[in-house]
Amino acid sequence: MSVDMQVHFELLEKPDRVEGIARLLLRRGRLTPHMLVLCPDAGFAAQLHERLWTVHPESFLANGIAGADSQANAMQPILLSTDIVRDNSPEVLINGGLEIPTDISGFAHLVDFVDGWDESLKQAARERFRTYRQMGLDPKYLGVKS
Repeated sequence: MSVDMQVHFELLEKPDRVEGIARLLLRRGRLTPHMLVLCPDAGFAAQLHERLWTVHPESFLANGIAGADSQANAMQPILLSTDIVRDNSPEVLINGGLEIPTDISGFAHLVDFVDGWDESLKQAARERFRTYRQMGLDPKYLGVKS
């Protein structure tokens, strides 16, 4: 794992992680060549996949769900997966779950979230923040609302 990796936390104010991540991707989607969104389960990935096609009234965010066709995955600027995959050579890992991803090496940037609407989820985010520090990373809380 690279200690040069940037880690930052964004604030989710509402209990809709799909919408919060979609809004983050809308802001960042055209700035970063390839991203991987680590989803907690297939249902979350499917919901986010659908939302990214409609997140903006005048455009969409091209994305795909990781699967058997690694050639198609390689073309996706945003790849959604329940596992760490590198089919689209992502530079950014977006953690859509509540656990620290198992293999974060090779990413330039990791985005995690603070669920501001729930005290137990805020505490879980604090634990992830501390764990990233223990891993030798320097996480930042940007306070950006998603």
